Amino acid sequence: MPLPPPPVRPAQPYCYLGGNRALALTHRGQMIYLDTRDLGLTPHIAVHGTWEMDVEAVLGRLLRRGDRVAEVGANMGYHTLTMAEAVGPEGLVHSFEANPAVLPLLRATIAVNGFGDRVTLHPVAALDVPGEVSFSSDPDHIGSGHLAFEGEAPNYSQRVTVPAVTLDAALDDLPSLDLLRMDAEGSEPQVLRGAAGLMARSPGLRVVTEWSAPMMAVRSDLPALIGWLGGELGFRFWRVARGGALEAVAAQALPDLPHGELVMTREAP
Repeated sequence: MPLPPPPVRPAQPYCYLGGNRALALTHRGQMIYLDTRDLGLTPHIAVHGTWEMDVEAVLGRLLRRGDRVAEVGANMGYHTLTMAEAVGPEGLVHSFEANPAVLPLLRATIAVNGFGDRVTLHPVAALDVPGEVSFSSDPDHIGSGHLAFEGEAPNYSQRVTVPAVTLDAALDDLPSLDLLRMDAEGSEPQVLRGAAGLMARSPGLRVVTEWSAPMMAVRSDLPALIGWLGGELGFRFWRVARGGALEAVAAQALPDLPHGELVMTREAP
């Protein structure tokens, strides 16, 4: 018996603008500028209008109107849009993105959606020490930019020097922070160490972060980081599962946790 014909799907709104740039709609109806050379995010957003739906679900559930948010590793701005919509005009989103190849797209996305009143773009890396650092990336994956280190894979062939700040210094005027979103390709420990003061004065802080133990272990003392987060700072941990469900994880299990997304809070989310 022949297979039935595939269902007819409506075309995803998408427009190639030239110069490796395109404009698409997310499934929430927001406009986003894309780099057509990218093999990571761009195909999914261009064809389906979606990216990391589990993360999007968690962000939508944890955020409230008027919240103050910091985002480290904004990339082309997919989750920036979700968070800006969730916090509303009363809220604030501080987006940190160091990759100069991404910044024009991110700026355009923020502007075209009318979120300039609530999203502040910081074109710098957020780390534990201010100064200048070397970032490397894979030219085929625009979201791969990370703090360079010796002995990394040869496909990370693009290198650029970028300015770095700490979140403590950049956001020292904030009385507290409601949510921190990180996707820093293994530099999350440095981001957290540079936000020690901010986290200490934010008792209700929720952290939604990419968690890749091997990537982080190359750049930091991972057991010491976990001990600091779960001990001194009092965070508890949940793994983001399918559909955005949260599954509690013991601190001692974090070094062996598969690559994925993690939520850290001091009280049950």
